[in-house]
Amino acid sequence: MKLVNHKIEATRDEVLEFIKDNRRVNSNVRFDEKRGTPLMHFKEKGEKITVTCEMINRSTKDNGFLIGTYFKGKLTEKDGVTELRGVIVTAPIYHLVWFALLCVLIWQCFYHTAISAVPILFVAFEVIMYSNEFRKQGYIKRYFERAFSRLYREKNERKR
Repeated sequence: MKLVNHKIEATRDEVLEFIKDNRRVNSNVRFDEKRGTPLMHFKEKGEKITVTCEMINRSTKDNGFLIGTYFKGKLTEKDGVTELRGVIVTAPIYHLVWFALLCVLIWQCFYHTAISAVPILFVAFEVIMYSNEFRKQGYIKRYFERAFSRLYREKNERKR
């Protein structure tokens, strides 16, 4: 889970238009061709914004199991300053089920006074199978950082 908090002196519409444009934000950025190129999909409902990340141009399809990795937050404007606040998470429903199952297995180990390798294997499976999904959290966070810094630069160049 990663937190996002950005502010910029621009209108909400300017910021929204800029962050929705994947080409403008990701221009001149190189990505690992084996893992693919991140493509952000936006859904807007009032002030609330949901952004999902999909890896394209790779050899296998990116399915984003159980919602996948996404950003959920608010884009608000007050006194000419637009603020983006939210959180980036990876498949929260799936991880809640895994955590509950892991707790039950650990409790079983203590209850029966027997050590089991199953909880350790569950954690290893999670890390191996979902490393690409967890990597998307960084892609989304850097996408917003890049978008806000490039928009700031463009606004300052226009003022000159």
